[in-house]
Amino acid sequence: MEITDQILLNDLKNGKKTAYEQVFKKYYKPLALKAYMMLEDEMEAEDLVQNLFISMWQKSHYQSVNSSLKAYLFRAVHNQCLMALRTRKVTQQKLDEYTERINLEEDIEQSEQTSSENTINLALNELPAQRQKAFKLVYMENKKYQDAANEMGLSVNSIKTHLKLAVKMLQEKLITFR
Repeated sequence: MEITDQILLNDLKNGKKTAYEQVFKKYYKPLALKAYMMLEDEMEAEDLVQNLFISMWQKSHYQSVNSSLKAYLFRAVHNQCLMALRTRKVTQQKLDEYTERINLEEDIEQSEQTSSENTINLALNELPAQRQKAFKLVYMENKKYQDAANEMGLSVNSIKTHLKLAVKMLQEKLITFR
């Protein structure tokens, strides 16, 4: 024979632990189902209902129940689910804002890098052909002076002179870039 909710509520108010166990056994599954329907997450729903029962016992929330115990429990689960959904929404908004900010920073950084590369390429392209070729062979392709000299048909000293003049011209053109 099933004990009515009113008797269970009276027993809870009188401090009978067996009443608490009976309420838990009677309402845990339906409350967990209600929470799952709202949250769409089984673990979160079960945790929420368990925490409700723990809170109800520790803080004696059942003392303030004046109407139906069942209605009180379902309303409490409903409210807890709404708070969980609200928290989930706020967390998602913060995550979205953070992701958007990171993406924007990456876009700006990429844009600045592209701009820097374009400026350097423009400055390189303004060099006379021999200086440009000597600069690219030695500094960009990492060739030795002798190899660059052989490839260009010049002496090592001529390569060094072209490099010195190329670096000087690039410094003058790029000094305003900083």
